[in-house]
Amino acid sequence: MLLAYLMNVRLFVAVEITEEIQKRLSAFQNALKKAGADVSWVAPENLHITLKFIGALDEEKIESVTAIIKEAMAHIKPFDLHYRGVGTFPTEKKPRVVFADVIDERGVLAQIHERLGNQFVALGVEHENRKFSAHLTVGRIKTLRNVRRLAEKLDSYHEFDFGSEHVTQVALMKSDLLPDGPVYTKLQSIELD
Repeated sequence: MLLAYLMNVRLFVAVEITEEIQKRLSAFQNALKKAGADVSWVAPENLHITLKFIGALDEEKIESVTAIIKEAMAHIKPFDLHYRGVGTFPTEKKPRVVFADVIDERGVLAQIHERLGNQFVALGVEHENRKFSAHLTVGRIKTLRNVRRLAEKLDSYHEFDFGSEHVTQVALMKSDLLPDGPVYTKLQSIELD
């Protein structure tokens, strides 16, 4: 049983963001921290757009996972993303996640998400039925302490422009859950056509 556990890896497919966008989002997080809300902030180096959470799979399947991602990326051309505005999930009254909005004018992220979802069923990964919503999670709200003050600070960033980037690849990432927070490791980069 222990041996099987050690061979499993938690995987996801992501779009990594540029250092410039990371710096702007880090400054945004620092401004929000002044609200004194009970939020677990995502480390700037861990900020990414999750295209598909795969979950725990046997390490031996990484090659198959990479092949599926490459197949799903076929004929996807590099594209532009804009990071503008902020919000909370699931609602403003009971927020659990603070996010920066991702604007994908061509809808490429949703297309990739759908393709990955369809392809990974072959490996036993559940296909999500909920609508894909591209975003950058910047923090997870643990309690409602000072959440009203946090909302006031968020309002001042309603249409804030964090910048843009030209996406030329997606990444297969490994997630190790540690007591100090998750550590993400890029296993493979998959270039777009």
